[in-house]
Amino acid sequence: MPIIGASSARKSFIRVARRAASKRRRVPAAGRVEPTRIIRASRDDCPMAETIRFEENAFTAVCERLPELALVDDTELMREAAAAFFEGHEDYFWTAPAASSHAHHNLYCCGERGLWIHTKMVFAAYERLVDSYLEQGLVSEFERDLGRVACLLHDVKKYGETYEEGDRADRDHDVQAADLLRAETELDPRVADAVERHMGPWYDGPEPETPLQRLVHLADMTASTKNTTVGVYQPHEKIRSLYPSIPEATF
Repeated sequence: MPIIGASSARKSFIRVARRAASKRRRVPAAGRVEPTRIIRASRDDCPMAETIRFEENAFTAVCERLPELALVDDTELMREAAAAFFEGHEDYFWTAPAASSHAHHNLYCCGERGLWIHTKMVFAAYERLVDSYLEQGLVSEFERDLGRVACLLHDVKKYGETYEEGDRADRDHDVQAADLLRAETELDPRVADAVERHMGPWYDGPEPETPLQRLVHLADMTASTKNTTVGVYQPHEKIRSLYPSIPEATF
């Protein structure tokens, strides 16, 4: 894909893909490369993580696990969001639970792959709520897309850089994620602002102020309760194999 004349999002994704390629393992020609690599880390790292960083096509690797990206109508924003996720997420994202207790999450989110599941549930909750905000004129069509992206990126730093079993969420994970997006991506700043405020009056980030920020916060709260199980949009086979009865969202 030529860089000359490409959009900023495309340039960003090319940069990320090349960085991933530079880190890719070399394997014997006769060997078979699995689509993902399971890492059993030392006790100083998370006990088990799963990486997509050695995939041949970074964009495809992200979109296969987060098909919600295809629902972002603005193509450039969608590509920039995929690049931001690939660059910014930690490998524990795919395997760690969303929480260490059942106080604020349903059973699916408190088990293996719970953080991944929670993120998909937040997106599904947002899709249900955003229609009302659009009809009221509180957000624009483009802001709807910005909120979709914020939902997918809001917990990429949930436990900071590493996760160990029993860890609690970093109190500044909202700020960590927002700082990353501002420093390392070309995303519209409203995405980072919503990510930074997604915890509302709790944790270290500031409270939401705009309708878009409040909407992302409410979507996160809706998906963060043990009394509600939000459906998951097109659950990946790794999720479905663990939880055959997980409800599926349709839009």
